[in-house]
Amino acid sequence: MQYPRLVAVGLAVVGSVEVARDLAQETMTRAHANWETVASIDVPEAWLRKVMNNLLVDHLRRRDAEQGALERLARRPAPTTNDVGESRLAEMLAVLPERQRLVVALTYVGDLSVVDVAAALGIAPGTVKASLWKARRTLEKHLTKQELVNERT
Repeated sequence: MQYPRLVAVGLAVVGSVEVARDLAQETMTRAHANWETVASIDVPEAWLRKVMNNLLVDHLRRRDAEQGALERLARRPAPTTNDVGESRLAEMLAVLPERQRLVVALTYVGDLSVVDVAAALGIAPGTVKASLWKARRTLEKHLTKQELVNERT
């Protein structure tokens, strides 16, 4: 009986049926999870309205924060590429196995430390170091072959 009212209030506040339904459903889920408390209240509907109001405020704050972040991001200058160029870098790293490619990208492009790369990938720092070493060797061989081919043509 309360669900349609909660959806109507949500719709009036956020202007989206989908969001209003989600928030009303979350309210009802919380009521179910706290049923012993809710059932003991003289006016359980008031508890539902309060929860719905809190969820609506949280939603609006989140939406405003996201909008502000998007506006700030839109005002930022576009990232520039280095001398090698993004596509050339991607081509060079394509010769590496996936883990080595990730480790190299996070280390050199993302400017993360070995410890940070290990944490990001859920691997040991020693594994990061070994992957970097193998990747350097592979890239060195590949680039040497490419240079030889370029000199011959």
